[in-house]
Amino acid sequence: MKAHRWFRILVATMALFGGNAAHAITTAGAGSVLVVPVVAQTGSYTTEVYVRNFNADSITVNVKFYEAKQSSTPGLQTCSPLVVPAFRTSRITLDTQCTLTVASHFGMLILEDAAPEKIHTFFAYSRAQTPGGNGFSVEGFPIGNFSGAAAATIGLKRQASAPVYQTNCFVGALGEAVNYQIQLFDDATGLQIGSTFTPVSPLSPYEMNRHLDIFATVGAPPGDYSNVRARFAETSTGSPALVAFCTVQESTFFGADFRIAKSVEANDNRQRREICYAQDTCGTPGASAATLTDITQKAIHYFIIAQPDYVKCELVSDRLADLEMQLRGPGDVFTALPYVTSPPYSGGGDNQTSFYIFTGHRNEISGGTTSRWYIDVGFREGGNPTVPIAYGITCRSGNGVSVPWFRAGDDDSF
Repeated sequence: MKAHRWFRILVATMALFGGNAAHAITTAGAGSVLVVPVVAQTGSYTTEVYVRNFNADSITVNVKFYEAKQSSTPGLQTCSPLVVPAFRTSRITLDTQCTLTVASHFGMLILEDAAPEKIHTFFAYSRAQTPGGNGFSVEGFPIGNFSGAAAATIGLKRQASAPVYQTNCFVGALGEAVNYQIQLFDDATGLQIGSTFTPVSPLSPYEMNRHLDIFATVGAPPGDYSNVRARFAETSTGSPALVAFCTVQESTFFGADFRIAKSVEANDNRQRREICYAQDTCGTPGASAATLTDITQKAIHYFIIAQPDYVKCELVSDRLADLEMQLRGPGDVFTALPYVTSPPYSGGGDNQTSFYIFTGHRNEISGGTTSRWYIDVGFREGGNPTVPIAYGITCRSGNGVSVPWFRAGDDDSF
């Protein structure tokens, strides 16, 4: 009985944590404002935060620790700014950087360039661990990575027999108030588990809720669960950002992990997995269509591709027989050459209304730099010359591409 009670106390302590591990952050991780989704200073866990300044001058970073609503002293705590010398990394803990009571503290950490013009960027990484060294990592995320897009964590479980597994989930707001809901799904069947949870009141800016045992939160029937997905969706007016994550913890070694809730594209027009440009609804150009107004001119659109990637784009129009498109690689908007492909890939061209390519690996294009590519849309020789000709462009890709905005017109060369 004593061992069981001790385990429950330790689980409650471990339940302070949740979120995302290093694999869930883009390697482009620098920012002038970074979010460490969860940090703690308790009798069992201490978070160490490392801040890397890769600039040629020293920087000062504001440290803002927002304790969660279920922590001992909710809200913003008083913390000293952190000075990081040029090309150096500084380490901090909450008890040394912030004025805290002897109680347990957990919540969200915001690291912000302290300069009047907040354009100095830096990296951050944290590790939460016990005095014995058992712990886990939480990366610092550029604040712009978070959005109001629906997001999910996967592989969640609950198990009563040893090793006991418990899943805890957290939701936090950033600079705007946000309301949200949480749903659990059995991903083996697709069926919802329990009911949809919605908090009584929205989160105020920089507030965080902890949901111990997320299965209990949604009223799941008793029993063990595995392969479960938690879906987080904001339900506010507009689309304010939220920070959502879960932890799965076990009782054998008292380990926990951190799983950030991931969305498909984070409401980011720079990395859309499906783009429906100049269309009222996807597949229908309608009133928002682009137009070709001169059959001797081609329209040049530009978009950004992050190689290596597989990309397919196609024209959408009720006059496809009068149009053609081709892809050109990075370079000058007017002189970049058509992208050379071989089966099963095609870069489009004469009489083609789509292209499907593999970009090649990172260093094969533009010296390894993600760059602009060009889509030409022109009149198909022998077609109906009546103008204007309305069209849209639909693109799909694995890494996501930017919107293929219109860039310029030029003499039709294909």
